[in-house]
Amino acid sequence: MTRFAIAITLLAGCFLHHPGDQQELMGTDCYSCHTTDYAATTAPVHRDTPQVFSTTCVDCHRTARWQPALEGLHSDTFIIARGAHAGIACLDCHDLAGAQPSKAGANTNCLTCHPDDATMRDGHDGVTTATDQPFAYLASVANFCLACHPAGTADVHPDNLFARTGSHAVPCNQCHDRRAGPDTKGANVTCVESRCHAISAVQGGEGHLGAKWDQALGNGMRRNFCHDCHKK
Repeated sequence: MTRFAIAITLLAGCFLHHPGDQQELMGTDCYSCHTTDYAATTAPVHRDTPQVFSTTCVDCHRTARWQPALEGLHSDTFIIARGAHAGIACLDCHDLAGAQPSKAGANTNCLTCHPDDATMRDGHDGVTTATDQPFAYLASVANFCLACHPAGTADVHPDNLFARTGSHAVPCNQCHDRRAGPDTKGANVTCVESRCHAISAVQGGEGHLGAKWDQALGNGMRRNFCHDCHKK
């Protein structure tokens, strides 16, 4: 066999996976042959944001075809510019092997970073969905978190306003009664009666006498009235 024939035989083994019997010849270094494609791509533009669209093409594209691929820069719907999701690699969330498009988070896998652990259960105890159903961890639906957290964010406890230290270092549901509504701005916080600060125990105590106390107490039905005087 001539050297030319050997070369043709070797090349034939390389042209197996791309459509039209075409495959680049340098292993997984697609960019070496597709530099022009990378530079010319406008939907979305790759060249101007190499920190998002790296030259490692296989991060977003299959070798069998260009599409489907991760569908460009994130929209404003899911926030990745700041917070816990900032700086995460695309494929840490998107599962291209699932054959679903990235559009609307269809191939997103939240469960790898958000397992059904004690923190998850505590944070969702007593929480209901938009259809007024009790929260349920759906291990079979990898992106179920997006139904309630479409932006990938959730309320973070304002420790600068009310520190969870000392006797207040307790599980969420010990202070937040989610039957009374969402956690926002502490509206569902209950300090008194069945919780820790029974009115009968503090009535008449130091600092709980006079008009200021009577005004804060009201009729005793507003269970987070303690916050009127005790901001932190």
